[in-house]
Amino acid sequence: MQDRDMVEIEIEDRPEPDYLVARLRGEVDLASLGCFRTALQRLAAADRVVVAVNLDDLQHLCASGVRELLYLREDLERRGGGLHLVCDEQRPARMILRALGIPALAALPDTGATVDTGAAAYAGTRSRRSD
Repeated sequence: MQDRDMVEIEIEDRPEPDYLVARLRGEVDLASLGCFRTALQRLAAADRVVVAVNLDDLQHLCASGVRELLYLREDLERRGGGLHLVCDEQRPARMILRALGIPALAALPDTGATVDTGAAAYAGTRSRRSD
């Protein structure tokens, strides 16, 4: 397996504001989509309902990867939580998110920050996968 077929995830528990921070590295394309999905499933399976996903270290994020992030958001919202997508303005992931009209934060939220799920922005893009 080539290095680009892998997506790495580093998870940090932040008990004070009670959420997880996940930093993703690598490239999300059709070849690595399964690995990316597995990484996001780890987040969905965690006992926290609020997750911040830092996308700064992704070199590429395909539309299918964005769809997987939206599935994670749905799972967390169903449990009463939410998802923060965090990405600097100049990073590749931010460019695709912006093109799709999906908001992202430039930095991790403060301890007192509320979760803005932005559900209205995603209403037209949600369709549950069948697999």
